[in-house]
Amino acid sequence: MSLFHALLLGAVQGLTEFLPISSSGHLVLVQHLLHLQGDSLSFDVLLHFGTLLAVVVALRRDLIHLLTRPFDRLVGLLIISTIPTVAIGLIFEKTFESIFHSGATLGIEFIITGTMLLYVESLAHHERPVLAREMKYHSAFWIGMAQGAAILPALSRSGLTLCTALGAGIERKDAVRYSFLLSVPIILGATVFELKDIPQSQFVLNPILLAGMAVSGITGYIAIRFLLRMIERASLRPFGYYTLVLGALILGDQLVFHAFF
Repeated sequence: MSLFHALLLGAVQGLTEFLPISSSGHLVLVQHLLHLQGDSLSFDVLLHFGTLLAVVVALRRDLIHLLTRPFDRLVGLLIISTIPTVAIGLIFEKTFESIFHSGATLGIEFIITGTMLLYVESLAHHERPVLAREMKYHSAFWIGMAQGAAILPALSRSGLTLCTALGAGIERKDAVRYSFLLSVPIILGATVFELKDIPQSQFVLNPILLAGMAVSGITGYIAIRFLLRMIERASLRPFGYYTLVLGALILGDQLVFHAFF
């Protein structure tokens, strides 16, 4: 892998992991557009580690607060959200592995992501928004189910969890923060899970791959800070329109033109 491609994929991973537009979907898309083969599993691990560092640094105060208060209600809610995600990942990993790499369902998944973002912004909430720690336990479960559905590449993890949280009446900025906190055990688990499949001979700290990891971390941090600041003042509609149009273009190529898919 060239340095340019490592930096590009690192930026794509970092920016799209936390914005509600799907990181895995964009990585598959970029690899198809540039005719890149997945370079190595170790690079995937490093990209995940970069975004993990980003969310840990950006939400370090929240994480320290939770680690020092393990019986806090918010910790219990995060655990409830994590359980269905892990279950779905373990059960359907092999089923969706070929779909993930082929990108066969990429177009329709981007369209689903965009539709959900636009739909949740159209909802009129007449009740007072609640904080994440005040949500009902069944709401936390459904947020975890939504995150589990993002095992499909272009279903955005942050987008689906955010839509489900907003649909449950959670205050906007708190919904984003909850989605980010929920990403920590999932990204950490995915990183550890992938480590076991890396042959010892392949696990080399290549400077090019490390550069990609650094870019994923930096751009991931920027994406987190951006979304936390803009969510109170701005709408999710631009992300919805973007993924809707992108999905339509990909679907057109998949069905008609076959230039990339």
